[in-house]
Amino acid sequence: MMRKSVYLLASFAFAGNLCAQHDNELYNDGALIHVQAGAEVHVWGDVHMREATGNLQNNGLIKVQGHSYSDNLFQQSGTGTYRVENSDVNTGERQLIQGSYAVRGGQAAIGVNDGSFYNLELANDQGIVYLVGTGNIADVRNNVDFNAGTTYNRIVTHDIGATGAIVYPANGSAYTAVFGIMNPATGMTPMSNNTVTMNGNMSNIDAGYVQGNLRRAINALGGQYNYVLGLEPAGAGAQRGMQYVLLDLNANNYDVITGYFETSSSNAGTAGLECSGELIDYFGGTDHGEWVFNDIAGTGTGTYTVQVWPQDDNLITAPVWIITKDDLFQGTANDCGPSPVGLSRSGFSGFSEFGVAAPTSALPIELIDISAMGMNNYIRVVWNVASELNLSHYELERSENGTDFEYVATLDAEGNTTNTLSYQRDDYDVRGFQQYYYRVRSVNLDGTYEYTPIVVASIDGYGEGFNENAISLYPNPTNSNTAVAIHADQQMSISMTVMTASGQLVHEQKLLLNSGNTIVNLASNQWANGVYLVELRDELSGKTITKRLIKN
Repeated sequence: MMRKSVYLLASFAFAGNLCAQHDNELYNDGALIHVQAGAEVHVWGDVHMREATGNLQNNGLIKVQGHSYSDNLFQQSGTGTYRVENSDVNTGERQLIQGSYAVRGGQAAIGVNDGSFYNLELANDQGIVYLVGTGNIADVRNNVDFNAGTTYNRIVTHDIGATGAIVYPANGSAYTAVFGIMNPATGMTPMSNNTVTMNGNMSNIDAGYVQGNLRRAINALGGQYNYVLGLEPAGAGAQRGMQYVLLDLNANNYDVITGYFETSSSNAGTAGLECSGELIDYFGGTDHGEWVFNDIAGTGTGTYTVQVWPQDDNLITAPVWIITKDDLFQGTANDCGPSPVGLSRSGFSGFSEFGVAAPTSALPIELIDISAMGMNNYIRVVWNVASELNLSHYELERSENGTDFEYVATLDAEGNTTNTLSYQRDDYDVRGFQQYYYRVRSVNLDGTYEYTPIVVASIDGYGEGFNENAISLYPNPTNSNTAVAIHADQQMSISMTVMTASGQLVHEQKLLLNSGNTIVNLASNQWANGVYLVELRDELSGKTITKRLIKN
């Protein structure tokens, strides 16, 4: 069916104080404008929407070549699209939205005190749409498309400034306006054509994001909410551009959460032990910046995970990283990662500043490997190191559940060496038909320490080959990552798959096992909550063992 088009030009007049001015502008001083489904309205100038009785019911497509103005009384409804473009007139000029094209409150105000767009398409040929004013200036109730034309657009939540004298604030806190996505759908669903990358390098492609303040409506059941926000585009190391971050929320009552990014925020906290004994004494705020989040009421509750992708950063090189909250070590203890890019940490509640931190001191040991093997009536634990620096001693610890560890023995360290060393301890205080988890704590001369990875062994599994008792998952249940411990009596090829309870494949890999114990880490913190089946198959014999994993 052919679509209807209405072009609002000079000399058009409408009843109810609705008219098109001589400069091709559309004024609505309190009238009802209804755009039916399938219809198009083209405005070659500016749009002005005013008064409590001013209501734009848009179920079609409105294309605006100028600026969009409103007061805080005007209402907007319908499921149509509002397209900001300058393809016919005003080419080469940036466009702005000013006033209150927003939901004026939280989710309860949607459809009640609401001037928001349903779908907003950005097609300015200069790649920028400005929001002018203070507070919530523009929201979408469904979707924002950052590239509805030929150029990726970013939304700048700040005044356009005097002609030729545009100055962008250096920090998100100075941006006066807020853009909102009031569709509580999770993930990237309400955002089309953004330019998020996951590798930590957004140089030369900083577009398709919100420069300044971005708020999102949150489902009370929780879920993952992506924030494509940042500051003005910049090259590598400039601490600006898109600074992508993700909030993974559990059940909550936050309603609406607003975020922005701050450069050169010192993030300076007190050095302390974290990440299994690392001395965290480098706070990356000055070199990179911090993310700041707040919920609409400031009193919301509910736990969540934060995951960050610092872009074009100046951060130091470090072996382990942690996300800090309010310059403190909050959240789940020892929930750390090897890189600031994609770093996550769980167990947070309430909102404020989030930065990244790391240790700068040299590690007491350079671990090569650690293994545990069940013998006839004891378990042998062996670890090999490539070097030691100011090391006092080693403490072997044991657990029967992979969580609660107890002291077993102390072994003196060489102290300072660059030679390869091997340490061994035989544990006779064990019983049959029980899996034991072992880790080693290396203690430095100044009292700081770090833990090795955990290994698993049992005496009843020795000599029995590939069997049910030789495979364990820990922790299980889990709310983060999971390790698969496999004991083998000889070298063997194994295929491992992980499927949901409904049969959907989420992970697969091939493994070549050596005699002894092997630890395989699964990134289960990225999976949805539920039951998963971990299946391991011996490629030679075809024997298959399946373990049940619960993700909370």
